[in-house]
Amino acid sequence: MNTTISKREKEKQELSFIMTCLAVICASCVFIALIRSLSIGEESVSWLQRLPDLFTLGIMAVCCVIIFRMLSCVRHKQVFTRQNAHGIIAVGTLVEINGIVQQVCYLWMPEAKAIYQAYMIYILLGVFFIFIGCLFKLAVYIKEEQDLTI
Repeated sequence: MNTTISKREKEKQELSFIMTCLAVICASCVFIALIRSLSIGEESVSWLQRLPDLFTLGIMAVCCVIIFRMLSCVRHKQVFTRQNAHGIIAVGTLVEINGIVQQVCYLWMPEAKAIYQAYMIYILLGVFFIFIGCLFKLAVYIKEEQDLTI
């Protein structure tokens, strides 16, 4: 029994470490994107050319907040909760919206040449996160059903 408890604690510590790493990576991406948008420095760069990057930066900041909220739940040993499932789906939806906005900018704004076809990656990642969020939601439902039967 003692090994089971220590195993569970170790698993929760590993999950907390992974969530912390994800939060650090997300915050680093926001910081790097902010520095990149500030250091463009060319006089000929208009605000229309920076619009896709600034939109992505805003989406990344919101995703960081959602990931930090999920990390808080994990630290309180609440992993399989509806809040975390909705957080994963929200991140996926935001990434999906970002991909769609990037595609619109790429097609209708000739000034925004810096984004190339990165919107495909955003759309694919958004669908992936939404799928993982739905699986997570199903896991929460199964966990709740199991808790009721015990």
